[in-house]
Amino acid sequence: MSEISFFELEKKLKSIRIEAFVIYKGNTRIFEYLKNKKVIEKPSKVYSITKSIVSILIGIMVDKGLIKNIHEPIQNYFPEILESNDPQNKEITIFHLLTMTSGLKVGNFQGSKNWVKFILGQPIIHKPGSTFQYNSGDSHLLSAIIQKISGIPTASFAEKYLFRPLGINKYTWQKDPQGIHGGGFSISLNLEDMVKIGLLFLNEGRFNSNQVISSNWLLQVKRPYKQVNTTKDGTYGYGYQLWTYEDTNTNTPIDYYYANGLFGQYIFIVPTLNIMAVAKSHIQNEKQSAPRFFFEELLGSWQDEGDI
Repeated sequence: MSEISFFELEKKLKSIRIEAFVIYKGNTRIFEYLKNKKVIEKPSKVYSITKSIVSILIGIMVDKGLIKNIHEPIQNYFPEILESNDPQNKEITIFHLLTMTSGLKVGNFQGSKNWVKFILGQPIIHKPGSTFQYNSGDSHLLSAIIQKISGIPTASFAEKYLFRPLGINKYTWQKDPQGIHGGGFSISLNLEDMVKIGLLFLNEGRFNSNQVISSNWLLQVKRPYKQVNTTKDGTYGYGYQLWTYEDTNTNTPIDYYYANGLFGQYIFIVPTLNIMAVAKSHIQNEKQSAPRFFFEELLGSWQDEGDI
């Protein structure tokens, strides 16, 4: 992991609107780029990284026995499904929500007066479980389920069982019109708190020797349940509200998984190298994937240099 490759990475980061990029080997920060100090302290939206946090919360509920079976139908929590004319609605499970395979049509629920009602009211366009379809509505239903089971707002549950154990106290989390915390894109975190989430993943659910979430759940989280895109070098997939990458083009393959939010927010985990990286950005349009491309180039340079 040479200084040359880090120097090249920093040059690329400076060329684009990346606020911060840090890399950890185990619990040690081995690379740091900060455009300014403000990004360390000031929370800003992490967008769809919210989804990955909600997935952790579902796992904590499973660990505690509050959810007995992720394959149970969500009609147990949304009795309005029983009134649906489409029998396939009754087949949707928590697992389908986690893996974005509910089959519900993607709709702009943010403009509605009742997000949950709007999401559940969308027609089924794929048999539940059959087809990956990126849908923030699935994630919002997970947040609603957390609130229904725990009897407290999703953020309160998160504070008690996730944020407090990790020392996260500067977050904000927006709610829908019914007071349900947004499951798809509504959390704001600062850089250091994103790092804590990343280290929790890297250390298989432990943080400061405290097992916050079971390693068994994290094994399930990072498994690709659906393949999303295949390139000449590897395959991108989707786990439980997390993206996955399987390297198929090298003798020393480097698989990784990652949380990703709009405008270039990333948390990368590379288990075989004991590496974790976080990017905070304000990148528009097709350049939003730049932090991922830069990170993949860095991993590739380590392979070429024999640093692995």
